[in-house]
Amino acid sequence: MPMSKENIIHLTVGPIATNCWIYPIGEGTAAIIDPGDEAGVIISALKKASLVPEYILLTHGHFDHITALSDLLDAFNKGILGVDDKEPPKVAIHRQDAHYLEKTPTSVQFIEEGDTVGPFRILHIPGHTQGCVGYFDEKAGVLFTGDTLFQGDYGRTDLPGGNEKQIHESLKRLLSLDGEILVYPGHGPTTIIKEEDFNFSD
Repeated sequence: MPMSKENIIHLTVGPIATNCWIYPIGEGTAAIIDPGDEAGVIISALKKASLVPEYILLTHGHFDHITALSDLLDAFNKGILGVDDKEPPKVAIHRQDAHYLEKTPTSVQFIEEGDTVGPFRILHIPGHTQGCVGYFDEKAGVLFTGDTLFQGDYGRTDLPGGNEKQIHESLKRLLSLDGEILVYPGHGPTTIIKEEDFNFSD
């Protein structure tokens, strides 16, 4: 299945309405971005679309973005997704947010600025947490920003690891990208770079 913006699957999961995205990346394979909760809902969506997760990509480590991770990996290992001859999905998280994982999956990849995972280039955009990243598919013009950039807003910085100055710098970086890039955030509706603007005093 060739990737197009039209076949990105959007799920809203968990107690604070986290966006979980299923992003087709090849023939019958997909990346799951931010499996925040409700593993059963995510599994049902994968089965309905006849997709197998090749990657599970975490924009950061807060509970509302990772809660379903263990259940998804268990489901894969038990064959619930109908696959018994593939490697488990590769789990990607920035090294500075690795401490949020209850246990480290054997398939984990600790990512850094400039790395590539599947079709994505990694943008390190700290401020909400120290390990916040964006997953940027330059070819498709699609950017998953987690809780760094929302439509008309940005993530809070008053939790451990948050830093207001850092998130301002991260936002300036994102808003300097091509204005036509579509943004798929961790909460709320999608947006587009050129429609976002923030005035920072620092």
